Amino acid sequence: MRVLKGYSKNQQKELEYARKNISCNDFLHNITYFTAYAECDSIKDKYDKANTDERISIIRDILDFYTDKAKFPDPKKYYVQLIKNNDGSYLNRSKLNNSYMTNSCQSDDVFQTEFTEQEIKDIDPRYMAFAVPVEDDDE
Repeated sequence: MRVLKGYSKNQQKELEYARKNISCNDFLHNITYFTAYAECDSIKDKYDKANTDERISIIRDILDFYTDKAKFPDPKKYYVQLIKNNDGSYLNRSKLNNSYMTNSCQSDDVFQTEFTEQEIKDIDPRYMAFAVPVEDDDE
């Protein structure tokens, strides 16, 4: 599966919306010929500003996204380490009752230890100061 790059968060949301609510043919027709659906203005702008080769690439991306041959990158994950250099001070969320505690950063079936930026901000935006990027296995 291809990973689509070069799309803003807003453009990603628009494509996800379009895939759920608009047929691929209608969406492509509106992007390439007419005014885009109001919910998809930034994709239309991206297409309009692109040169011919870039437009072909955008159309291919849309087709592949609609047919599950391409996806957007997974959001970056973070640990929340409340006390630096303390292996027992990572924020853990219980998957059973949504409660929080501190412990190690080892994920399991019961506790979530990796969070997206938005998940951290939803808990408390001040926790972003304690966010530590999770290193990918393939890096």
